[in-house]
Amino acid sequence: MPDSTLSAAERALLHEFDRRGVRFLVVGMSAALLHGARGATEDIDLWFEDPSDPRIAEAVRAAGGFWISGAFGGGPAIGGEELSERFDVVWRLDGLEPFDVEFRDACYQDVDGILLPVLPLHRIIASKQAAGRAKDKAALESLQDALTILEHGTEED
Repeated sequence: MPDSTLSAAERALLHEFDRRGVRFLVVGMSAALLHGARGATEDIDLWFEDPSDPRIAEAVRAAGGFWISGAFGGGPAIGGEELSERFDVVWRLDGLEPFDVEFRDACYQDVDGILLPVLPLHRIIASKQAAGRAKDKAALESLQDALTILEHGTEED
C-alpha cells in the first residue's frame, strides 16, 4: 500500500468516513504494509467500531457504493463497482481487545492526503498469532522483522 495510490472512489469513501466521524481502524496485512512490512495484500481491511452505525451506509452511498449490513447471516460488506474489490470489512479479530481499547492506541498514516487510523504493528502481530491460520503464520517473520526495524531503526541479522 505505501507504494500504491487509492482510486478516486476509494479516496472518496475514506474521506466520507472521516467527514461523518465514522470510527474505524485499518487492520490486517494492509495495516502492516502501512507500517513498512514486506508483503502483499489485495484489499484494505477495515474494522468498524459499530457496523450498525448508519453513517457507514451514508458514507458508502456518498462514495458511489452500497453497504451490506450483514443482517442476513453474512458479515458486513462494502459493495459497488469501484469499492467492493478493495475494501474488506473485518468484524472479528482474534487476540485483540475491544475496538475502543485498540482505537486509543491507533497510529495515523497519511495515504493520499487522508489520515488513516491504523492498528499498531505489535497488535497486528498479536492478532495473527492468535488467529493461527496458515497465511497468518507465514507472514509473522516478515512482520516481526518490520517491528524490529520500527523499534530499533535497523534490521537485525
